Amino acid sequence: MKSNRVRVLLATVAAGVALTACSSPVQVGTAATVGGDRISSGQLNTEVREYQAALKQAKISEAALKMPSIPRAVLLQLITFRQFEQLAQRNGLTVTEGDVDKFITEQGGIEKIGPASLGQGVPPSETRRWIRAAVIYQKSLERFGANLADQNSVQAAQAKLFGQMDTIPIKVSHRYGTWDSQQGLIDEARFGKPAEQAAPAGQLQDPAAGQQDPASGQ
Repeated sequence: MKSNRVRVLLATVAAGVALTACSSPVQVGTAATVGGDRISSGQLNTEVREYQAALKQAKISEAALKMPSIPRAVLLQLITFRQFEQLAQRNGLTVTEGDVDKFITEQGGIEKIGPASLGQGVPPSETRRWIRAAVIYQKSLERFGANLADQNSVQAAQAKLFGQMDTIPIKVSHRYGTWDSQQGLIDEARFGKPAEQAAPAGQLQDPAAGQQDPASGQ
């Protein structure tokens, strides 16, 4: 199991998700569809404007982020949220607001998570949804038999998780790029050159991290 696949599902800016790619055209005004869930171009534009305003307020330049494209990074987050929500529904997993609050506390509070999520392309209004996806990931590993003290069991659980996510169809408007099974959203020409330097604001710890970090394979 490639470690970067886990990192992408939670960090989501870097490439590496292995999901069902679909290049079929989407409805006009649609940025992407995930399963039966539609992300409109208008919604994406609103989220991008919020994200850029948050960067400005935090005095973080777009060039300082390791992102080839702000719209693509934000869209990839919105896609990921829906993937995990559909995974949770399929497996009967429930994530309460208390679960989200507990995770925030375990990660050092919203003061720490907020900058970390911003550095990963998450608009502030979507921070709790980002955390919810991380909790779903953690609960999914547990449901699929992961024991953090046993790396083999973690990898086996990840294989089951990815196997289910492979069945979620994803369609992306060509306006925002194309979907690649190993790199996520790609098509640099549509978004300009990527930033030459990267200084991420931080990274949320993998929720399955404990005795071992399943993302790093250590």
